[in-house]
Amino acid sequence: MSHKIRLVKFGIQLFLWIILTLFLLYFIYDEKAPFLYQFIATLLVTAFTALPAFVSGKVLLPRLLYRKRFSKFTGSLLLAAVVNTFLTYIVVGLIYNELSGISIFSSLSIIVFLLSFFFVINCIVIAVSSAIQIIIDRFGLEEHLHEVETEKISTELAFLRAQINPHFLFNVMNTIYFQINKENKDARNSVEKLSEMLRYQLYECTSDLIDISKELAYIENYVAVQQLRMEPETDLRINLPQDTGSFKIAPLLILPLLENAFKHISNFKDPKQNKLYITISIENNSVLSVNILNTYSLEDQSGPLKNGSGVGLKNLERRLALLYPGKYSITRRRNDNTYETTLQIQYND
Repeated sequence: MSHKIRLVKFGIQLFLWIILTLFLLYFIYDEKAPFLYQFIATLLVTAFTALPAFVSGKVLLPRLLYRKRFSKFTGSLLLAAVVNTFLTYIVVGLIYNELSGISIFSSLSIIVFLLSFFFVINCIVIAVSSAIQIIIDRFGLEEHLHEVETEKISTELAFLRAQINPHFLFNVMNTIYFQINKENKDARNSVEKLSEMLRYQLYECTSDLIDISKELAYIENYVAVQQLRMEPETDLRINLPQDTGSFKIAPLLILPLLENAFKHISNFKDPKQNKLYITISIENNSVLSVNILNTYSLEDQSGPLKNGSGVGLKNLERRLALLYPGKYSITRRRNDNTYETTLQIQYND
């Protein structure tokens, strides 16, 4: 929800609470009782009336109404109104009696009238506040969908720019592949993996969601290509899940984390001290967990490593916020000469 929508929501709610307070004050006002005590009682009634409205907007709407549990939602609202009516009457009555010496428990007719009045006020406030919250949430959802659509169009345009005669690129890579001496298997494998990565980016990544198995295959190829520029003794470990089930993910979400790790991995004289551990797992076919740990040189404490502020990482967090709102977490930890990033994503049904 944007700052503008939050501001509008706050303004509407403030206006309505002021109107309610003035109405209650007008209703309660009695020339025989001190005005201060009546004003305090009015504020207390307003405050108590706000409780079920708050519960409705923050709990009942998202957990019941938006999940189409209409009967439970209606029952919960009525229960909240009834409980709050008695709570308001008892607390406000006791405090008002203590301050002014005037009892609102003196006769059955007063009790019935005030309980009925508080119940009606509670129902009206809950209904109005819920309606406002639904409208605000609707605008927020439309705004979010617009942002996602804009992001999707932007991504598609980026892919289109990258697809400048892709067949030409594949033909060139095939030519290079066959020109490499057959005995140089490493070079041939590298070109083949690079070709697979390019094919994945050009043709597979056009979908909103892809099988995680395809993303993992791309990651394996990426790591293999990056490994070519590293010392053979570098402690590089990659652990990927064997059973990926039906888990799907937005394409190329993990890549920025890998790029950051390979970019900032340490370059100690002893290659065995340079470490990069990549662990990806899927829990209960519902939560994807990515953990990447790498060593880094002490002098490399500026730039993207400092606060995870690289362009690639910023774009990643932007995509996560748009595609998985409230369904992801990303944490970064730095200890001595190691830097660790953990990303968790809940599967969108």
